[in-house]
Amino acid sequence: MVEGDAYVRQNILKILESAGFRAVGADSLAGGIDILDTEFVNLAIIDIKLPDASGFELMEYIKQAQPGVDAILLSAWGDVETATKAIEQGAYDFITKPFNVHHIVLAVQRAMEKRRLLLENRDLQASLEKKIREKALSLRLRNEEKLQHLNNTIMSLVQTLEAKDQYTEGHSRRVADTALRVAERLGLSRRAQEDIHLAGLFHDIGKIGIQESVLNKAGQLTPEEYEIIKKHVLIGVKILSQIPQFSRITPAVRSHHEFFDGSGYPDGVSGEEIPLGGRILAICDAYDAMTSNRSYRRKLSVDRACAILTRNRGTQFDPEIVPVFLRVIGYEEQAV
Repeated sequence: MVEGDAYVRQNILKILESAGFRAVGADSLAGGIDILDTEFVNLAIIDIKLPDASGFELMEYIKQAQPGVDAILLSAWGDVETATKAIEQGAYDFITKPFNVHHIVLAVQRAMEKRRLLLENRDLQASLEKKIREKALSLRLRNEEKLQHLNNTIMSLVQTLEAKDQYTEGHSRRVADTALRVAERLGLSRRAQEDIHLAGLFHDIGKIGIQESVLNKAGQLTPEEYEIIKKHVLIGVKILSQIPQFSRITPAVRSHHEFFDGSGYPDGVSGEEIPLGGRILAICDAYDAMTSNRSYRRKLSVDRACAILTRNRGTQFDPEIVPVFLRVIGYEEQAV
């Protein structure tokens, strides 16, 4: 209660205390500020005309010091203009002097009930936000567990494939790691880099569905056997499509045998119609295959493999990515 007239101030304080409220008083703007700086206030009753300032100034201070606290303004003038200004400034109520005791108690009760509801809602919101944070943390932990389980499944599938094809042990992991480095060099987003790496791990997963007699055949494949080998791409896509988390990587897996000139498989797309992930994997896959021992030939030298990549820029491989790949593997002197 901030009121310059001591008699009025003391009477209002007694009325409020008899109504069950705890009330403190001051006789000036400075005194009101002292109260606001030391007490937690739920409601302010302010005379518009204070000895050292206007009550509106104290209202402005309240908005900064204790936001959300309502004010009831008192005035000896009950004109419409003053009342309108009080409401425009954000006053909860406007009471003229002399006032009716019942009127002021009722106004305070209404304002305090509004304050109670406001604080309850604030507490409820804080509690709700806490529950949301806790739920989010719980979901994140569960998602991390699922991700770990998924990673274990990935490695298990890759190991199953490598156990089936003795000549490709470590191939998928090497392709994945090199593709990740190329994606980093190209400045792709972190998520895109992760997708490229995962696609590299799974690019040959469809070979699980190819008979070992064809996979491990020594010597040249017949046209029929080559058609069987080519099926591993769509078999891999079918396997991955059963797992929702892998939907982002299936385009790269599906397209890693597409040629830049459109003569690859399974869709015969060309140029930038081939997903970027597929264009990256095509180069990394071909290089690792050339520099590894296979059932049908001995591995090629790095020089020979890089020369083949360079020669086939624009036909089999993306001409812009080949030089990036060569730099990634430290073969910059041949990059063009």
